[in-house]
Amino acid sequence: MPLKMITKFLAGINANTRPAEIAAGIAFGFLLALQPGMTAARLVLLALAFMLKINMPALFLSLFLFALGAPLLDAPSGMIGGYILGLAPLRGIFTTMYNMPLVPYTRFNDTLVMGGLALGLAAWLPVFFMCIGLVKAYRNTLREKIVNNPAFKAFLKLPLVKTIAGIVQKVLSLTGSI
Repeated sequence: MPLKMITKFLAGINANTRPAEIAAGIAFGFLLALQPGMTAARLVLLALAFMLKINMPALFLSLFLFALGAPLLDAPSGMIGGYILGLAPLRGIFTTMYNMPLVPYTRFNDTLVMGGLALGLAAWLPVFFMCIGLVKAYRNTLREKIVNNPAFKAFLKLPLVKTIAGIVQKVLSLTGSI
């Protein structure tokens, strides 16, 4: 995980970035993490995320973190996807979609893809609102406690941390501000 992405995420959570933008990034990362492999469905969702005003470092950091635990949801995703794909009223729609050009590349007929999409869409709003609350709670209570903590101040004075912070600051100044 690039240090620059983590730095931008931390800068965004501590700056004037709207909590909804950070929460939307995290929710999209969760949705993308539930999509197995690199399918056209995942690419379409990622393209949609790039078109919206969301915090991209939050998206990529949460995608990385949620992808670590996503295999734990494969069994429920497969069951949900199997149920949706087996619904008789939707068979005609799925058949038509499968016979369209390019649509089969989304692998919508895979139980894990369909279940991951359904589970991710169902959980998107709860994850979004929970993350808004967490960002606000962090900014209102934890941020000042962390910054004023003597252990944190001592950590920032370590030579290695000072060196890394200086390098990150130089990289950020060369590539533009956050």
